[in-house]
Amino acid sequence: MFKEESRFDGITLVAKASAIGLALLVASCQSIPEGETGSPADALAEKMLAAANLDVWQNQVQAAEFRFREKNTYFWDKKRGLVEFSNGELKVQFSKNTFQGVAWEDGEALQGEELAEAVVEANSNFVNDSFWLQPAYHIQSPGTKLYAVDDSTLRVTFSSGGVTPGDTYVFHLNEKNQIELMEMWVSIVPIEGADADFNNYQTVEPGINVAETRKVLGILSILIDQVKMHTDLKSSDERFGPLFEAHPNLR
Repeated sequence: MFKEESRFDGITLVAKASAIGLALLVASCQSIPEGETGSPADALAEKMLAAANLDVWQNQVQAAEFRFREKNTYFWDKKRGLVEFSNGELKVQFSKNTFQGVAWEDGEALQGEELAEAVVEANSNFVNDSFWLQPAYHIQSPGTKLYAVDDSTLRVTFSSGGVTPGDTYVFHLNEKNQIELMEMWVSIVPIEGADADFNNYQTVEPGINVAETRKVLGILSILIDQVKMHTDLKSSDERFGPLFEAHPNLR
């Protein structure tokens, strides 16, 4: 019933549009770079996290809103692990911790297996799309391995966790230690070392730096807009009324 979305759902269509373009993309494949673990990698990771204002994200931001590629919209209650996902036809409110949820398709409430499928789809989209919001916040997630490739390049391999464990990312940082280029070795993309430029950094109150645009392989633009951070849970309490009514334990 539901079509699973992906952070890379446009890449296949773009590649198929031109046999010549596909040949050029395949020719750009490259190997995962080696790197040094331990103190060098940890120090570089700390610089990257400081540039992303991790302290503000962890201690001040209670909830976040954003839209991914003008299609998927999110309200994320970080404190309680609650997410509202909407893509126009489907709207889902669920707990990332318990996977309890409520959902509507074209305004009609879903039940049983359809509800369970909707929660799985919403969570899969959220895991992928929230990573693109600010990848730096994920580099010290459980199961990650860090490697310093050089003084401004950090390799992160997700050995477990997430939707696609085993994925590897290489982050090239600018002079402010912000992500400038992200290279990807991920199961969902057939091109090894596919890259994405991060551009047009904006500071969102209370002090979160987010790149507004990313361009994958120089051709696919990924816009993240309508970003808003909340330092209290008032708006979250109002928004998740239907979820709290169905599952009072999540309040």
